[in-house]
Amino acid sequence: MTRPTTEQAHLGDLIAHIEQSHHVFTRSELERIAEILDAMKGVSIPVLAEIELCFAELRADLIPHLMKEERILFPYITSLERDPTHPPSSCFGSIANPISIMLIEHTAVINLLKKLRALTDEYRAAPGSSASMLKLYTALAGLDDDLMQHIHWEDDVLFPRAQQMESGAY
Repeated sequence: MTRPTTEQAHLGDLIAHIEQSHHVFTRSELERIAEILDAMKGVSIPVLAEIELCFAELRADLIPHLMKEERILFPYITSLERDPTHPPSSCFGSIANPISIMLIEHTAVINLLKKLRALTDEYRAAPGSSASMLKLYTALAGLDDDLMQHIHWEDDVLFPRAQQMESGAY
């Protein structure tokens, strides 16, 4: 799927891009990183336990977050786009309400990524690190990069445009 531009993308196309590209990648990488960490159980690297805890928190935050977007917010936005003059009914009132929750959750994810960057020296393994540690750091760096792009598409493009559409300013 080609990356949509902010000027031309329908919100439904942007959502499809986010889901097919970023959500799929996030779920896949969360699973892969969990497997890497599991395979490293018993390895005596002081920072590894802290990385595991931070990653577990990140994973616990992201899985329900993705589900809320896919099952509640994104379907609402695509319905709104189909007929902006007749917003679909919702259990949350204005779209600003779930978006504010998503923004709070994005901030929590960004803070966890900052913590992972600090724990891993920006994902730079120490000289002589094992192949497993290199694999872990590479995977974490890739997840971090993708999540930052993902959050940008939602916070800076999708959510503001959806709010404009709901308010009739779109």
